[in-house]
Amino acid sequence: MCTAGIFLLRMKTRVENDELDDRGMKRSAYAASFIFFTVLLPLVCFCASPSSVLINDLVSRIEGSLKTIDADLAKTARMIEKDVREPTGKRQALRDLCSGKVYAVDCVFVSTRGVMEAVEPQKYRKYEGTNISDQELVRRINKDHKPVFSQTFISAEGLQGIVFQYPVFDAGKKFAGSISLFVMPEVLIREAIKGLKIEAGSGITVVEPSGTNVYSTEPEQIRLNVLTSPQYKGYGQLHEMVRRMIAEKEGTGTYHYTKPGTDIVVKKSAIWKNISFYDSYWRVVITTEAHHP
Repeated sequence: MCTAGIFLLRMKTRVENDELDDRGMKRSAYAASFIFFTVLLPLVCFCASPSSVLINDLVSRIEGSLKTIDADLAKTARMIEKDVREPTGKRQALRDLCSGKVYAVDCVFVSTRGVMEAVEPQKYRKYEGTNISDQELVRRINKDHKPVFSQTFISAEGLQGIVFQYPVFDAGKKFAGSISLFVMPEVLIREAIKGLKIEAGSGITVVEPSGTNVYSTEPEQIRLNVLTSPQYKGYGQLHEMVRRMIAEKEGTGTYHYTKPGTDIVVKKSAIWKNISFYDSYWRVVITTEAHHP
């Protein structure tokens, strides 16, 4: 809330708490309350910047999609747990998990040995039998038996994406393997924020802990690592800003940025918030072009 809003709120509270013994003072209190709620309170609400309102909406939408994924993974695990050794039911559960998810590449049951035992849809079944036990996320879930939210990596299918890995237990509550939902993160986020309006000169980026953009309203920036990609060489202020974003769950800042392919330097402001999911996180960022320095 802005300073003016806080002052007005305090003024209203003070009036209401005064002694209101005579009728004139009561009328004054009612008048003050009427002015506050009909005129001044809307002004207080408008004190929030457009970026602050937008980023809250962004975070809410993306978190909603992640919660849906979590619920679907839990449901799939319960279906498979009924009989881990039964292949038909396992395949149907994986098909159901992938169904309707435009961002999903495939859904996999990974054995305790780290082998891709069942893969859906059919076009990716050729990868069944592939041993992925050397993947860091597989080692992690096999050790901790807890859900994993990966960073971008090159999968056994030869594609770059992220994985949601979820543990499966048998009827005796013994760890029996895991479900892998392999997705294209930019498609996941694009679907989550579909229809969201942003102002001219503003942009949206979602950054993972490595510094890689898993989503950007500038498509050419997607899957580039701001800290290591050659495309960002020489962008010292941007590097520092992204390091701050990784270190701090939320915040604001400014930096200067040379538009690619030009000599035009612009000042940008950034606001970011955190989304935690399973054992990792994303930083949701809104940048706004200010003015030429």
